[in-house]
Amino acid sequence: MCSIAGLVQAGQSQDDSSIALERMNAALHHRGPDDAGQVNVAARSGHDFKVALGNTRLAIIDVSKAGHQPMHDPGTGNWITYNGETYNFRQLRREIGDEFGPWHSNTDTEVVLRAYRKWGTNAFGKLRGMFALAIWDDAAQELILARDQFGIKPLYYFANATQTFLFASEVRALLASNMVPRKLDLKAVNSYLEFGSVQSPLTIVENVHSLMPGEMLSVRLMASTIEIKVSNYKVLPTGMSRPTSRDHAKAQLRTILEDSVQQHLVSDVPVGVFLSGGMDSSAIVGLMSRVSTAPPKTFSVVFSEEQFNEASHSQLVAQKFKTDHCEVKLTESALLDSLPDAISALDQPTMDGINTYVVSKAVKQAGITVALSGLGGDELFGGYPSFRRALKVQSTNGTAKGVLRAVAPIGRAIGNGTTQRDKFWQFAASDGSAEAVWKITRQLFSQEGIQGLSKERNGGRNSVERSIREGSPVLDTFNAISKLELDGYMANTLLRDTDSMSMAHSLEVRVPFVDPHVAEFVLSLPGEWKLSANGSTTPKPLLADILKDLLPTDFLTRKKMGFTLPFEKWMTGELRGELSEAFKNSDLLSRAGINDENASDVWQRFLKRPKSVGWSRPWALFVLAKWCEINRVSSEDVMKSTGS
Repeated sequence: MCSIAGLVQAGQSQDDSSIALERMNAALHHRGPDDAGQVNVAARSGHDFKVALGNTRLAIIDVSKAGHQPMHDPGTGNWITYNGETYNFRQLRREIGDEFGPWHSNTDTEVVLRAYRKWGTNAFGKLRGMFALAIWDDAAQELILARDQFGIKPLYYFANATQTFLFASEVRALLASNMVPRKLDLKAVNSYLEFGSVQSPLTIVENVHSLMPGEMLSVRLMASTIEIKVSNYKVLPTGMSRPTSRDHAKAQLRTILEDSVQQHLVSDVPVGVFLSGGMDSSAIVGLMSRVSTAPPKTFSVVFSEEQFNEASHSQLVAQKFKTDHCEVKLTESALLDSLPDAISALDQPTMDGINTYVVSKAVKQAGITVALSGLGGDELFGGYPSFRRALKVQSTNGTAKGVLRAVAPIGRAIGNGTTQRDKFWQFAASDGSAEAVWKITRQLFSQEGIQGLSKERNGGRNSVERSIREGSPVLDTFNAISKLELDGYMANTLLRDTDSMSMAHSLEVRVPFVDPHVAEFVLSLPGEWKLSANGSTTPKPLLADILKDLLPTDFLTRKKMGFTLPFEKWMTGELRGELSEAFKNSDLLSRAGINDENASDVWQRFLKRPKSVGWSRPWALFVLAKWCEINRVSSEDVMKSTGS
């Protein structure tokens, strides 16, 4: 696991490029404290081009100096800077063989570099794992960037007309180059207000974009300029047979899950597990017991507040599988002390992520470099309210839908000041599609709320609508919601936050559920096979059926709690003073692209009726403002240019 960075410059725009790359590498040191390198690539064009690649390394597979990056292929002149883990690298290495001479390391990086030599960009579709990479193709005089199909590893880029191109593993590294203006993207602010995180390909910084999952980008050196093209690479199907019955699917899926967990254990450094006490993380521990003889180290965050505390459940799992278990107790005062560092660790503002920061810090302090997480289980097996709501809306008869749609405008106009009631009437007014239900469920602020809060004059809609539609083929309701959750909430919030918050502590987090073999198989199954039978209320029934020989029945049938922090209590307690000061600071809010009066109103309404507003709304506004302040990103120049 590493960080990557680099740049391409044409003509006379090369001033300070080496210093810019040094700054980016320095800003990414936390992601790779074991080694660092940068190289200037010899571009053979007749014009004056500068191509440079950088890397910082967290050594996990072949921790020797042989894994130094950027890595060179002397046979082709190609270079690679690579961030990720390719779990099937040994299989690919055997497939490539000694066709290109003796191997120089035991790393997956060298395998990826030689795979590109053998198969070109088709190699990306063969990689089973998580990755963001850049390859300099010397023969084509072209830089190729690629990102894994789920977007587990981040990759951002900035282009200035046809003269300058920069890329990095973090938005903040691009800012550190001093070549990227620290301007807030107001459309991205609207996206953030709608979903609690900026939806890709937008980022919170103007003209900085995220490469989308499964995409590759080419930067070709032309006569005196650079040409940038983005496309999708072909993901190769796994070739797995399709089951003919639910029982057949259960047996096959159990084998696939065990294989995925085993693949994700490949490491030359210690591996631990995030154990929340929920079904997904417990499943990882249980499946590990089937494929590994070594008891894992497990880590849980626990609270004094019983309604948030899953300690008894995580302890049960730890005892059953005889893990080396560690509990991290988090209090209000401890959160207050760590809050500045936690917000500083965010690569982009988000309403989530603080919990991952806390547990990642404890895991790293225990001497662990790699941790497994149950992330992805809810998206594939139906653990979120969006599944239940979409299925309920779909089952409502046409007459009832028509009546609700007719009275919805009146219902919203009358309202009662609660977010829940407003969302109910939005559901009633919608067309009832899976996409509509998902968007309302995941909505942070309504469109009216966004228009009142945002400085952007063009309303709250943004490019996320297009990306969701394109990513949602005709599927049954259950699978449509799965796809939306994978491409939306998981990719743009959970995976992004997990990456930045864990790598802030030089910790690699792996997600066995978010695996091509697992996801392809589960998404191929009929939605009805993943639903409870005979009126059972068992959460994620297909996954529960697969695990029933590993985990107790009462454990599998209990209601999902979710791994969240007791923010409502804390924000009306010890955190209240800090948030109140922020909401009084009109300059702070204005620079973050927010209408200060309306933002303050959200905070005051929360203090009066916390449950009717929800803690996530004022918290998201606070984090946005603090993130912009810490990273010196401002809307002021943008607002001047748009006449706001």
